[in-house]
Amino acid sequence: MPFCPKCRYEYKPEILICPDCDVSLVDVLPPEPEAAEIPDKSDQIDGDWVPVALLTSPQYAEMVEEALRGKDIPVIIHSGAGHFGQIGATGPGSMFSASGGYLVLVNKDFIVEADQEASAILGDVWEKSRLIDLDN
Repeated sequence: MPFCPKCRYEYKPEILICPDCDVSLVDVLPPEPEAAEIPDKSDQIDGDWVPVALLTSPQYAEMVEEALRGKDIPVIIHSGAGHFGQIGATGPGSMFSASGGYLVLVNKDFIVEADQEASAILGDVWEKSRLIDLDN
């Protein structure tokens, strides 16, 4: 069975290109790169971080992260992906992390702006993924 070297999803033999990543499939997945050592910068992160949404797609999480950073809104995406990567419930269009998804955390001072920006990008997906009630 062929695999996508980018998202690592497995496809039926007749599929040649990953419909999500638009890359050619390979017969054998390359080994996952070793995690780079990330210096502890927790003392450089000021303020309180609030979980505002739990997204089920890495693509949605990346879109939100890029948009918020583009507006200078502090954002952290916490991936719950575990050792086994991701699981597709009904195919590549419904990917979700094996351990729960992609948690979007925003500095408490930017919650309203972040919510407006993410809602403009993802619409109903954001509304359904939101963890906070901004009406109160």
